Amino acid sequence: MKNRNLIIYIVICLIVIAGLAVWEAKGFRTEMQFAPRKQIELTNYTGIEVSDIEGIAKEVLGDTKFMVQPVETFGNAVVIEAKEITEEQRNSIVTKFNEKYGTEVKSENIEIKAIPFTRIKDVIKRFIVPGICTLGIVLVYFIFRFRKIGWKKVAMKTLLLPAVAELLLFSIISIIRLPFSRFAVACGIGLYLISIIFLTVMFENDRNRFIEEMETNN
Repeated sequence: MKNRNLIIYIVICLIVIAGLAVWEAKGFRTEMQFAPRKQIELTNYTGIEVSDIEGIAKEVLGDTKFMVQPVETFGNAVVIEAKEITEEQRNSIVTKFNEKYGTEVKSENIEIKAIPFTRIKDVIKRFIVPGICTLGIVLVYFIFRFRKIGWKKVAMKTLLLPAVAELLLFSIISIIRLPFSRFAVACGIGLYLISIIFLTVMFENDRNRFIEEMETNN
């Protein structure tokens, strides 16, 4: 049992070290919403179908990866984002947009905006304070409820398991070059919650065994 645990610890350490090395050398791969990109916005007060704009963008941009997103509650505006949008491509998109909706939008009024790179640490930073506060509350609860099985052991496992789980997840993402995206952030949050649930079940089992042993000895 001890040998198996030792092997697991070694494997986790190797994965984390490899992930940190890849991250240091290459950084994370990023999805378009985090990468530097160009953006144009189209507005039509009678409404816009996103599928229509996707068709226009596909026709003009070809194989270039792009996103089309609504930006107004009432569906009156959309933004097109791509790694690169030239003035010629913008003009072509505006022309096809006017043909589709019978508008008279002028190309020179549509600005090609440069959206800078979104630092991943800025994305993660928003979750750090809520995560620490939540973990603090959980830690106090665990120490109070499971103090009979040893508050030091409870505190150490509560602090270490979520941290190691997150390190392992993002190390794997780094190693296999999976693009960092909102899905990766959601996975991180989900893994954090799973870690807390796992700890709860484990401590409950330890507590029940401790109580049974005490009753048996008495």
